[in-house]
Order: sequence, then C-alpha cells, then structure tokens
Amino acid sequence: MAKELKMEMDIRKVFKPPVPENAPACDAEMVPEELPAAKKSRTWKQENRKFQEQWETRFLVFLKPSHSISEQVAVCAVCKKEIRQIKMYAMQRHYKTHAEEVEQNYRGEFQRRKLLNDAKTELERQQRLPRDFLKKEDQIWVATNKVALLLGQARKSLDDGELVKKIVLAVQPENTLFRELPLSNDTLQRSTRDIANFLQNEIAEKVAASPFYSLCLVESLDVMKNPQIIVCVRFFDSSRCCFTEGVLCQVSLADRPTGKHVFRCVQARMQEWRVSLDNLCGLTADGAVARQGAQEEVLNCFQESCPQKLFLFRCFVHQEVLASKASMESMDEVESIVKKCIRAVNTSGVNKERFTTLWDTGSETHKVLLNNNLVHWLSFNDNVQCLFELRGELIEVLNTVSPELSQKLQDPEVHGCLLFLKEFLPKLASLNLELQIPQLTIFDHIEVIHTFRMTIADIVQQLQQKWDFSVFSELSGFLNCQDEHVQRKVGLAVTKYLRSLLEDLENCFSKGHFFRQYTFVTDPFSNSGSGFLAADKLTALQDRLASFASLDLRNLQYLMVHMRNNARLKMYFSQPGVTVQQFWLKVYLSEDTYRPLAKISLLFLSLFSTTVLCERVFGALHCLKSKYRNGLTDTNLEASLLVSQETRDPGDFPFQELLNFCK
Repeated sequence: MAKELKMEMDIRKVFKPPVPENAPACDAEMVPEELPAAKKSRTWKQENRKFQEQWETRFLVFLKPSHSISEQVAVCAVCKKEIRQIKMYAMQRHYKTHAEEVEQNYRGEFQRRKLLNDAKTELERQQRLPRDFLKKEDQIWVATNKVALLLGQARKSLDDGELVKKIVLAVQPENTLFRELPLSNDTLQRSTRDIANFLQNEIAEKVAASPFYSLCLVESLDVMKNPQIIVCVRFFDSSRCCFTEGVLCQVSLADRPTGKHVFRCVQARMQEWRVSLDNLCGLTADGAVARQGAQEEVLNCFQESCPQKLFLFRCFVHQEVLASKASMESMDEVESIVKKCIRAVNTSGVNKERFTTLWDTGSETHKVLLNNNLVHWLSFNDNVQCLFELRGELIEVLNTVSPELSQKLQDPEVHGCLLFLKEFLPKLASLNLELQIPQLTIFDHIEVIHTFRMTIADIVQQLQQKWDFSVFSELSGFLNCQDEHVQRKVGLAVTKYLRSLLEDLENCFSKGHFFRQYTFVTDPFSNSGSGFLAADKLTALQDRLASFASLDLRNLQYLMVHMRNNARLKMYFSQPGVTVQQFWLKVYLSEDTYRPLAKISLLFLSLFSTTVLCERVFGALHCLKSKYRNGLTDTNLEASLLVSQETRDPGDFPFQELLNFCK
C-alpha cells in the first residue's frame, strides 16, 4: 500500500496540471513551487585533502607509504594505529589520547624526530616482507642470506650451513623451503661477501653524508704471523640521529709494513669505497705500528694528504698503561722481588708440587702465580694480589729454595710497599677499564684522566704535609705498628711513585689541555663557561680550526652568548636523558642560527681517542682465522670479519635493499 501511494505521488509530481491563465492569484500562490534538491556535503575523500608536513612533529603522525595518492592513511608513531580521516581535528583528537605519555617521554623536538624515524623504519621493514617473498627464488635467496648472517655474527664456520639444514629438516620434515635451500660452504661464502659489500657501501654513504668523521687503525699479526690492519670509523649517522662507530675495512699485508706502506694500502681501500679525506677530522693509531716507531710516519702521511690540520692521537688506553708501567721504575726493587719469588717457584717441578700441596683450600688462586707471564705488565696487579693471598705458603717454600729471598719478602719496608701496590694497582686497573667503555667522547676520556690526576695530587699533598696514609686502609694499619724509620722509608717510596705517575700522565695526556678549555661543548649553559669568551682562547680555537673549510668561525662569541640566553634550548638540554651528543645534533639539524657552533662541537665529538674498537675487532679476527681455519683468503676473511660485527638481527636487517644492491 505504501509502495503504491509513493508511486502515485511521483506521478503527480511529473504530470502536475498547469495553472489556468484566468485563475485567481490566490490559487496560483497555493500551487507549491518545486524547490531545488538540497546539495549533499562532500565526504573527506571527495574533498581531496592532503597530509600536512607540520602534522608530523605536532601530532606525532606520519603518512603511510602508498602507491595511490588518493588513498592517504596516517599512522600514529606512538601506538602505530592508522588514522584514515586526513583532517587536522582527527589528528588532534587521536593525539590527545597519548597526551600524558608524550608529555613524559617526547617533549623535545629531537626525541619526537627520533620516535618518528624509528616508527617509519619499523613500518618500512614490515611492508618489505610481503614484497620480498612474492617470488620463490627471492624467498630462497633471503633465507640463505639470513643463515649466512647468523653464522657470521656467531663467528662460526660456514661449513655448519649443511648441519643447520639437517637440524631444521629433522625437526620440521614438512619444511619445503629449507629442503630446497642451498647452504653449501661456497654458497654461504658468496652470501657473506654480498652482505659485507652491502655493509661497506652503507657505511661509505653515511660517512659521505656526515659533516665530519675520524679514523682509528691498528696493525697486528694473525695466527699465521701475517700483518693485518683494521680500520674503524666514527661518524654522525643522520638516519638514526646519533654517532656511530663501525669497521670500515680490513687490509692484509704480505710482509712487515712501513708507515708509508700502511698509508697507501688504507688509502687504496678508502678510494675503492669512495670515502673522501675532505671531511676527515682526526686519526688515532697504535698497536704494533706505534711500537715499531712507524706510527708517526702513518700519521704524517695522512696529514700530508689532507688540506685540513688533523687531530692526531695515540690510544688513550695504551698511553695510560705506558704511564703506569714507567712510574714503576721508582719501585724497581719491590717489582724485582715479586718477579724473583714467582720465578723461584716456577723454575722447578718439585717446587711447584710443594707449593701446590701447601695450598689445599680447593681454590685455583695458586695457578695464577704458577702460570704467570712476567712479560705482560697488565698481569702484575693480579700477581701482587695473589702473592698476598698466598704469602704464608710462598715464604715457607722460599725458606727452602732461597732463604735470602724469603727474608727480603718479610722485610717491613718491602711489605709496606707491597701493601700500597696491593691497594693502589686495582685503582689503575679500574681507570683502564673506564677508558675502554664504548661510545665515550674525547671529553669523557679527558675528564676521567683529569679526575684521576687530581685525586693523586691531593693524596701526594696529604702525604707530604701529615704523612697521612688513611686513604690506604691496610697500609695505614700496618704502618701504625711500625717504627718511625719504616714509616718514613715507605712514605718516601710511595710519594716518589705517585709523583712519577703524575708526571707520566701529564706527559702522555698533554693534548687534553686544549679540549678542557672549551667547556661549551659539554656544558653550553654553565655559568662557569665564560672562559670560552676570553680572547686568547677564542683566537687559539680559530687558529686550530682555520684549515677546516666547512667551518664558519665568525661571530662565535656572539653566538655563544646568544645561545646561552635561549630559554628553549636551555630547557631541552636540562631534560633527563638528553646527552651532549643529542643536544648538538638537534642544534645542527634544526637551529640554523647556531649551526656554526654545532659544527665545531660535532667535529670534537666525532674524534676517536682510543683504539679499543679495533682491538675488539682483532679479537674477532683471531677467532675467525685460527690454527684450525687458517686457509681463509683475504677477501673472505674481511667479509667474515665485517659480518661478525653487524649488530642487527635478521628481522631488522634490510634484505630488500641488499637484494636490490646485489642485482
């Protein structure tokens, strides 16, 4: 019925009778005029709205990559949810749901940028996977490279690839992918070389984009006594907004190299990967090259090839060891007695057996002395600690083997000096370990050395004024029971040793005074940082950096004063968790006004001050090329070494980019 009524009304509208000409006006007015249809409002898709770039940092959203321009979808960087209405109110409404979390964790612009970059990278990785596995041959290729990556990171032999295949098929016989997977040694070696070439190309591109970079290189011998050179690089990674350290290349040499030979080989590899010397700012070298006196030649060759005046260093860790060892000359007699005691026990199998029998506590401490290497200075601390723990048993053996040596070991003056070394040498060891912490800047290392030097200076002053040994508890307790003559003798020996150590540390780290003048890098808003504005310090800085063409050294005083009064930057710097490196990276990327200051700071922060990274890579090299695996070619050795230092898991590794790179 309703349907029929509707049809009748539609017919009346279409066949509406005309109004007669002589009809009254009221009748004409009573005929309703046909009104135009109401215009429908357009949907947000029809309006063709576009995503605004300023929404990224304002609302922490970004546009999802898509092949169609009309189908735009935004993604929240905080919760990873999609926002399909490309309108500002939709972005703002979703942003308010995370207001508390954002206020707590992502207040600064640098933190917001980092969150956005991480979210974009994660989304790209997730979107790569379906495209990677469209073709079966690509799926097999990626799986083979994943196995090669995991074996390389674990520093395992590539012959284990077939074993991995057998294990997977034994657990999952229905796994057809692994059944077709080629995992022979030759196949995995090719995959390892492909990954290594990709990693080197990736680092070379990032180094080229970095405002500055520095190198460290170390030369050592492998298991076959062939010289090997490891070159590592430190640079600003703009894609991750942080400083990165990594292996640039490994160079194998046929014979013992000279400094010029080392330089030519390293330069050839850098040219191979298109790494220019134009933005090189520093070089740190040590190891066997330094010990042979060829280090200066290597550094000079690099300096002659660069128009800018480089910052050249010797490894801070090695310099600390050399200073500690040199200061022991003031305690030659005590060191000699320790070595003679150990040697007396180790010269005879009978003495070793007697000493082992006396040590019946079940501990293995006595083996430290029996297996001691008197050549290595770093083992001396362990020897002194073990000597005191085994002092009674050692004296009992020495009473039979060498009574004279036993008497010297029991002398109060020698005992007092050994007590001092027992308490002080661990502090030197902890200093050495602190210098080996990864990713420390040159300012951090200099501050660690300076703090230690000032501590020693205070102890020396205390000993000179009051003969107060309370800093060393065991030594103080021992000397309180001795006569004045013994106290004076031990006090003079300890003071002489500490003074010598102070002088040696000063000589080894004299370059640190230059960096300690410019505290604006580590604390740009400190009230005590006005010393930077002194004319002599400013002139010294400009003279030292004048050869770097990319630096603008004008108006540094004004920029420094202006930035110190910038409340917004000061608030960002004071936020918990914001490091010095993050602060200057933010200034460099987003503050054009202060970019000249930021570039100077980035130059200093790019410097290597130790060769610890190279030493660790050499540890991996000795695992890869051992006496059981000494047939690796130079190309395969470098490829395995580079892959072993890769820290990304297979889930995070860009295999799609690797596939495109190989094709």
